Amino acid sequence: MDNRLAPLLTRGASLTRAEYRVLAHLTAHPLLVGNITVRDLAQATFVSTATIMRLCQKLGFSGYSELIWHCKQLLSDTPHIAEHPEGSAELPALFNQFIANYQQTFHWATEEKRRQFAALLREKESFFLYGAGFSYLFAEYLTKKLQVLGKTAFISGPGDSRNIFLSNAARYEVFIAVSRSGETEQVVDKVRIARNVGMTVVTFTRASANTLAGLADLHFPLYDEAVHFAAEAAGVTSFESNLVLLMDLLLLEATG
Repeated sequence: MDNRLAPLLTRGASLTRAEYRVLAHLTAHPLLVGNITVRDLAQATFVSTATIMRLCQKLGFSGYSELIWHCKQLLSDTPHIAEHPEGSAELPALFNQFIANYQQTFHWATEEKRRQFAALLREKESFFLYGAGFSYLFAEYLTKKLQVLGKTAFISGPGDSRNIFLSNAARYEVFIAVSRSGETEQVVDKVRIARNVGMTVVTFTRASANTLAGLADLHFPLYDEAVHFAAEAAGVTSFESNLVLLMDLLLLEATG
């Protein structure tokens, strides 16, 4: 919705559902203003032209032409950008700290590692992804991205039976594990099985020494400002945003 047309919605307290649908359609598609006839608008919103005329009158306009003229006037105004409220002076410092954390993570994602990931994406077609807790969300994110790219990608987590992985492991070429600690028992267990059946193992973990890093064929360490993963896993840090940015960078370079 174009915020410049938002004042129209505040005038619609007495509108019927059909009338409000017409108004919402106009505010959501400002490029239609002046380029759509009353009949076309009625057809697009599944109402009659009479409904649109009643809408105009309820909004205080004599007809459709006056409504459109008023919309054009609103759209001609320069959009207003609200000033930042006082009290947010510490935000730039936090932002800069996050940027520094991102830069450290990307420093560890060397050109050679990115090249290896790109090669896997080009040469392999089937990927099995695994994550536990919050890490499952990010494994799922990468799964969806791989599926959009046309890859066969399956996501699993501790809630699934161990037999699901054992029954399907041989069908997949690459195992991707996401684990902040790199020590989650269920994840380590699946990685060891994946290695035994000949899958290439890629892991995303925090940068400190951990079991998964040592088991991986390709490991991406991420900066984590939390001192101890178990004690501070619920805290808000740059780790998760680091992870998403890194994943997108790898995919972009591999497909660009």
